[in-house]
Amino acid sequence: MTSECPVAQAAPEPIPAELLKTIANARPHLPTLVEHILHLPELCPATQNPAPGSTLTVSYRAGEWLLELFSLDTYIDAFFAHPVVRDMELFVQTVAQDAANAARVEVTVLADVRLNRVRQGQRITVMALPES
Repeated sequence: MTSECPVAQAAPEPIPAELLKTIANARPHLPTLVEHILHLPELCPATQNPAPGSTLTVSYRAGEWLLELFSLDTYIDAFFAHPVVRDMELFVQTVAQDAANAARVEVTVLADVRLNRVRQGQRITVMALPES
C-alpha cells in the first residue's frame, strides 16, 4: 500500500547501509534466535504514518555477528521523510535487505503497521538473504 507520503523536492540521500552496525557474537556455536521489536516512529511528516502502535520485528538466527541495538534505532530514525517511506512495502523490503547484509545471515522482517486516514492496518513480511 502506498502511504501517500509526498516526496520532498530535494530528496534526502539514500539510507546508507553503514548505519547498521554489528557486534561479534561471543558464542556463535549456540543456536540463538534474535528478535528486535521496534516501535516505529512517525516517518512521514505529511500523513503522520505510520500511526502510533506500529511495530517492526527483525528476526534472525545469529551467526558470527549480531545487529547492534542502538544503530538499529538510528537506522530506522533516518527514514524520517525519506522517499522509501512512501511505500511501506519498499520500506520493509529495504530494512530486511540491509539487515541481512549487515548481519550476514537470512533475516525476516515483519511490519505491523497502523495507518492514519484509512480504517485499516497492514502486515508485511519480508525474508532477505545477504547479497554477495
